[in-house]
Amino acid sequence: MGGMGGGTRESRLLFLHERGGLRRLPTRNGGTRASIASATLPTGQALIEPEANRTERTAGWAARAAGHHSAALSRRLIAVDTLSLLAGWSVGWALAGRGGPLAPDEVVGTIIVGVLSSLACLSALHLYRHPLSGVRSGALGRVLLSLGVAALVTTAAQWLFDQVVPALVLTSVCASFVIASSARYCFDVWLVSRRARGDFRVAVVVAGKAAETAALVEFLEVNPEAGFHAVGIVGAPPGPTDGTTECVPWLGGIDSAGDVAHRSGAAGVLVAVNGLASPTLNRLVHALTSAGTPIYLSAGLTGVSGARLQTIPLAHAPISLVRPPHHSTLQQAGKRVLDIVTAALLLVLTAPVMAVAALLIKAHDRGPVLFRQVRIGRDGEPFTLLKLRTMEVDAEARLAELRHRNERNGPLFKVSSDPRITPIGGLLRSTAIDELPQLINVITGRMSIVGPRPALPAEMAEFDEELKRRQVVKPGVTGLWQVEANHKASFDEYRRLDLFYVDNWSVAMDVAVMIDTVPSIARRGLRALRRPAPSAPAPVDSSLALRHTAEVGP
Repeated sequence: MGGMGGGTRESRLLFLHERGGLRRLPTRNGGTRASIASATLPTGQALIEPEANRTERTAGWAARAAGHHSAALSRRLIAVDTLSLLAGWSVGWALAGRGGPLAPDEVVGTIIVGVLSSLACLSALHLYRHPLSGVRSGALGRVLLSLGVAALVTTAAQWLFDQVVPALVLTSVCASFVIASSARYCFDVWLVSRRARGDFRVAVVVAGKAAETAALVEFLEVNPEAGFHAVGIVGAPPGPTDGTTECVPWLGGIDSAGDVAHRSGAAGVLVAVNGLASPTLNRLVHALTSAGTPIYLSAGLTGVSGARLQTIPLAHAPISLVRPPHHSTLQQAGKRVLDIVTAALLLVLTAPVMAVAALLIKAHDRGPVLFRQVRIGRDGEPFTLLKLRTMEVDAEARLAELRHRNERNGPLFKVSSDPRITPIGGLLRSTAIDELPQLINVITGRMSIVGPRPALPAEMAEFDEELKRRQVVKPGVTGLWQVEANHKASFDEYRRLDLFYVDNWSVAMDVAVMIDTVPSIARRGLRALRRPAPSAPAPVDSSLALRHTAEVGP
């Protein structure tokens, strides 16, 4: 199925302009696609494709295609949830219901009530309206809430027939949550990969001031999982410093947004409202809504969760209310309890694994097992982070020779095939076993299970004052950036997600991130198995190495 990203796969409309003329951009199928270097609708001359009647059908086609893709995704996700819930309730019956007081027909009725009530709650919580809005972990809490309500409904149904089996309901809900969460994660991974190739994305025209539209276009390119694809820009002409992406053409003034959306096959217009005068914005909204064109408004606001944002009518005018972040003493105590319990449990369960890893590290080069590095913690206080050593003992001395291979933007540093990583170190990193000693940092109170990535002092020195706000919370072993965007090179994503967590964290979000970390690590391990191992140098005698080994990387 073709993607929504580029409308159709052939040229749809060409604009001629005395300065920019035409240029051709490569397409995914190896051909070319006509685009605009610079164009303006009020004064430019439009050249319509040979089949003139096609342009008259464009708007209707785009709306139908967008609706088709959204409905198709929703149907697929409903099918995934249905199968997952059936499997979960079947597992619950096999573990706790077999041999119980329920007759076979009553078991079937219980499973049907449990599955249908769960699907109804998932739909009521809008989990099928916009599949994968960009924050995967945010849906887990609503999935758990839906299953909790379904458990109450199922128990009530059993009570009506005097056959209450709480063990069956509880076991089924737990099994359903594990299976449905795993299945949804696989669905999200599949959808992200398809949207990265241009499929299942809604084509939109971006409207607004030049600098704001450029930022929106870049955001959509970095986050294809959001489901939008910019096919053109309207508004103020981009200047040389606005950073407009060349593959997204400027198509004219803002008053031409409706015409451009109609002729380019876009299913809507994404408007950057900051920078637009109120009369201009209202005139644009009226013109687009009168033509039946969907409008998406971006206020330029970042770092605010949906729970803190509310639209209220004030004298018949829509006003957005942003509630200040509030983390009560009870929430902070709950987070600390969750940290201690989780860290202690994981330390006990993974102690044998860490012991085996320590023996392998020691056997490789007889160097130190633990890697210690100074990181910056809460309130800017430095602390010593603990990890299992995964690099050669002379890793710091060889860092300079790898600087030119850095794959990250900004202050961060990462090399995929780092030759300093030992053979056992590659395995430990891909499975996150090397991170387990950080649980000791959690027990001592210097870190949290979930939080921003602990930054190096050199990195912190390059952070601006806004990003330094990340210091108001403890750094985490895992975090929102690690599970949502660790695969992205963009430093802006690192910044955006860290600051989002700082202002919007909750115990529920921490639990969701913890759950999301498990399949994220599994996926990273599978990728590592398919990737050839980096060439490692011969073991280094630890007696010749520096006393304080250092290791650079996330």
